Amino acid sequence: MQELEFITVVDRTYPWFPSAQDRDSIGIDMPNAYYDRDLGQQVLSEVLQGAQRAERLGYDGILVFEQHNTPLTLIPNALTAAAWLAGQTKGIRIVANGPVLSFYSSPVRLAEEVALVDNLSGGRLTLGLPLGIGAAWHGYAVANPVHARPRVDEAMALLNKIWTEDGPFAWEGDYYNIPYVNVWPRPRQDPVPVFVPAAGSRETIELCAKYDFTYQAILVPLPVLQKNLELFRQLRAEHGRPDDPSRIAMVLSVHVAETDAQAREEVEKYALWGTQNIFRYQFHESFPPGHASQGSLRGMMSGGYRSADVSQTTWETMTHGPLGVIAGSAETVRERLAEATGLLGAGRVILNTEYTLPMWLQEKSMTLFAQEVMPHFRAPGALASWQRQPAAAYQTEAELIGRTPRRAGVPEVVMGDQTVPLYPHVPGTR
Repeated sequence: MQELEFITVVDRTYPWFPSAQDRDSIGIDMPNAYYDRDLGQQVLSEVLQGAQRAERLGYDGILVFEQHNTPLTLIPNALTAAAWLAGQTKGIRIVANGPVLSFYSSPVRLAEEVALVDNLSGGRLTLGLPLGIGAAWHGYAVANPVHARPRVDEAMALLNKIWTEDGPFAWEGDYYNIPYVNVWPRPRQDPVPVFVPAAGSRETIELCAKYDFTYQAILVPLPVLQKNLELFRQLRAEHGRPDDPSRIAMVLSVHVAETDAQAREEVEKYALWGTQNIFRYQFHESFPPGHASQGSLRGMMSGGYRSADVSQTTWETMTHGPLGVIAGSAETVRERLAEATGLLGAGRVILNTEYTLPMWLQEKSMTLFAQEVMPHFRAPGALASWQRQPAAAYQTEAELIGRTPRRAGVPEVVMGDQTVPLYPHVPGTR
């Protein structure tokens, strides 16, 4: 059986608002007058509890994702949350899923933030770079969505150059003209791993293949996803890259209990509440003009991402098929998980728990999954990936004695007619 890497979403929803069924879109017209500061603080505290629990239980990673104008999560800046979680955890990998390139006036600013968080975490950051749904573009009004795709393509090319080449250098493009690009600090990792949440457009698939990013498929029916991944592997091969299961991340909603019936009893109402309230976006709000090519839009509208009204989903349809909600005993979850990952050749699984589950139920499911499911997808006795290859911890001066800096220059000071090294005894330290 193929070994899998498990990353669990630790976001929590703010659920204290009236039914959203009569609203056009929860990402546009849900009044923030329903926000209670104490309850909001509780939600964010639960995010931290989930992250620390995942680390104790041996998950490979935790994920927070950025949302705007919506109570789906209270994290409008995933990198800020990642820096916070890095200071509250010891070694688990942190996926910051959500910085939207076009919401930055310059990709250089994002590159600086990524480098800082990667250093603060000791090299534990994985970056998620979605295009951003239409409602967020409307709410930010930073860039015209008609230019969404070419603007992101240029920003991604600039980011890649920042991460792979030395500065300073000049950048002259259609959307960005920067006389000198010279980011300090550089990221701890070389390179920083990147996930791209994708609804299935060809443009995103090509982007992932070109830059060796991980393709993270979301809310896509199985036949469409299989076709997309076939294209992804083909394009990777054209770029000289072999098939690599770790470059495919599946997003699955999972709940584990003692029996299948118990799992349904525990999670059904929370799952239905989410589809009826949280994922209420009309198609044109998710994909404004220019957000995807005409060909990609036709594909999505004819059976792909958000081609159906998810708010009408029943428990039976929600749990149907290999990519549906997986709720059941550990044995059931193992079987369905093996089926889904086997069909797609995925090496990573991003686990969604219902964001409104009471904390005791979330803890129960996460614990059962860690104890009775994860071991079946790892080598006997294998630890989490971050435990096998620990991130770079902060080092003291004593630990750096004798180290020769790989790239650094030698700091010197002119004193009279002499040039004196600033740190003569310990290379690379103060």
